Amino acid sequence: MEKSLLIFDVDGTLWDSERDVFLSFNHILKENADFEIEKEQFQKLAGLPLGTMFKNILPNDKKHLSGEYEKYYKKYYIDEGHFIDTTVLFDNVKDTIDNLREQGFYMAIASSKPKRILDKMVSHFNLEGFQYILGTEESNFKHKPNPEIINYIMKKLNVQKEDAVIIGDSKSDILTGKNAKIDTIAVTYGYDTTENLLKAEPTYIIDKFEKLLEIIKLKK
Repeated sequence: MEKSLLIFDVDGTLWDSERDVFLSFNHILKENADFEIEKEQFQKLAGLPLGTMFKNILPNDKKHLSGEYEKYYKKYYIDEGHFIDTTVLFDNVKDTIDNLREQGFYMAIASSKPKRILDKMVSHFNLEGFQYILGTEESNFKHKPNPEIINYIMKKLNVQKEDAVIIGDSKSDILTGKNAKIDTIAVTYGYDTTENLLKAEPTYIIDKFEKLLEIIKLKK
């Protein structure tokens, strides 16, 4: 495919942050509600807005506190620096991003995380070349799979739908692309199941990040 704009999800696509997110989530539950959840239970919540994640897991008498738990989590995970305790880039991400930047692609990040944590993580991993780094959390953008954030990026860069593609690891990412009427690439090494990804019917599906270099060419 020939494209000029590549839009990336981050968690499960560029970096492996699941352990830090899971441990931070359980830390807040343990400190404030005196219980923890299993990883399988947490994975079923992944992709939801943070406040909704807490609301779905808290007992009925504490559900009204989900907004407070969200604040506690952000303080611990973002402000106290636990977002990089164990988080690492997936294999060959930096080299591939550098290659795509040098070729001249527009590149952007569209995530459910807050922009302030995205900026910190992109800087920490020394990833360069993104024209936009945007998050739906703590912003006026609606959460994925609403295509609002994708449409905003395309409009700002004056890129047509046929010239853009979204790359992500979840069914939500693929549905976001479909709702924006752009092509989609699913990666199978992230947090969603291959079965879910196939059901979403992405344009392409890859098992290694560097395979982007094989299937995407810069539109002249």
